[in-house]
Amino acid sequence: MDFVHEHRAAWAKKPALRDAYRELFDRIRGACTPEAPTVELGSGPGFFKEAHPDIVATDVFAHPHAELVADAEALPFADASIANLVMLDVFHHLPKPTRFLAEAARVLKPKGRLVMIEPWLSLSGYTFYRFLHHEDCDPSSPPFDPFTGLKDPMEGNAALPYVYFRSDGVFFGLGLPLRIVRREPFSGLPWLLTGGFSGPSLTPLLPVARVLEPYLCRFPRLFSTRCLIVLERST
Repeated sequence: MDFVHEHRAAWAKKPALRDAYRELFDRIRGACTPEAPTVELGSGPGFFKEAHPDIVATDVFAHPHAELVADAEALPFADASIANLVMLDVFHHLPKPTRFLAEAARVLKPKGRLVMIEPWLSLSGYTFYRFLHHEDCDPSSPPFDPFTGLKDPMEGNAALPYVYFRSDGVFFGLGLPLRIVRREPFSGLPWLLTGGFSGPSLTPLLPVARVLEPYLCRFPRLFSTRCLIVLERST
């Protein structure tokens, strides 16, 4: 769990990173239903919980920032017991995404929501994730079993959310009692300029990025690197 300590160290040193992620947390929380409980999957260093203390933070490993150990593909919750499942940059790490979606459908209450922000493949998004990001980005990988061999939990494929949730994506052929109620690609430029948890920050450009962001979002096929995806459980 070294990454938890590394991410918390970067978080403490980079106020622009904190601001960018809190905006993402607020965007996710704002798309949830007002009911409880709201469960975060893949809590990592616990930053979402710090921003929104009412959620239940879970992770696949036991560590001080997770209240509960939960495997996303075998959730430890009763049927129809959860109002909202939330996650940030988790779906594209899952070894069996369809298994997770079936589990989400099982545990969500009627009209409960699965809300996530994930990488998205516009022209610029694909370029960034394919050539400039540390994770893989392979739209041609088998969508039902995208990782081969023994998978490291931090291994990801940034193409998976696009493969599943685009207008003709894999999700629509699964027959699950879930429907997409929101799919909002956005540029994520302020987040990009923070350098993330390991890269250098370009903080002098952040004011310009915030001005440009709404204009870039008008052209999602060109400039999106992120997408808010909201699935709702049918009644």
